[in-house]
Amino acid sequence: MTRAARQRQKGQALVEFCLLAPALLIFVLLTVDVGRAFWESIDAAGAARAGVRMGIISDTSDIGGAVRDEPNTGIPNTTAAWGAVGPGTTWGTCATSSGTCGDPSGCASTSFSGGQIACFAVRTCNLSSGGDLGSCTGYGAWGVRPVYGGHGLQVVVVIKFPAVTPALSRLVSGGTLYLTQSAVGDELYF
Repeated sequence: MTRAARQRQKGQALVEFCLLAPALLIFVLLTVDVGRAFWESIDAAGAARAGVRMGIISDTSDIGGAVRDEPNTGIPNTTAAWGAVGPGTTWGTCATSSGTCGDPSGCASTSFSGGQIACFAVRTCNLSSGGDLGSCTGYGAWGVRPVYGGHGLQVVVVIKFPAVTPALSRLVSGGTLYLTQSAVGDELYF
């Protein structure tokens, strides 16, 4: 092979690298964002399960505190992170069946204000018959927890996830995903 042919091959490899590098970089950045979103969604699922677990213990246990205090979550238990359903707020304290428990709009995207990154909502549901206690057939209004046993309880946790990479923010409207996780339990007051 002549010297000129070797130089053309080196030039060809450089051009191929320059064409593929942006696509590979976008793929890596998307992978990082999707991994972060998956991790946040695991946090939301754990918080929802903790709320249901606390709600089925008794009708006076604090569902909001259990959702926010889930030990395996990276979401801080602060009013800045949870907003109107944060610690010490009217909606955030769900120790009794009186008053609103959780976000009364079901944690819609309009429920998030300022730097708030998380929201939870609670509602009653009618559990399906036939032994499948994990499915709801009918739902009550958001913000209401069951007064007595015999109803199901659904807890929804929504995490506001801003995309870090420009690749994902262009794929998602507004550059923000709302990751929603739900848990259902049967109210068994003893």
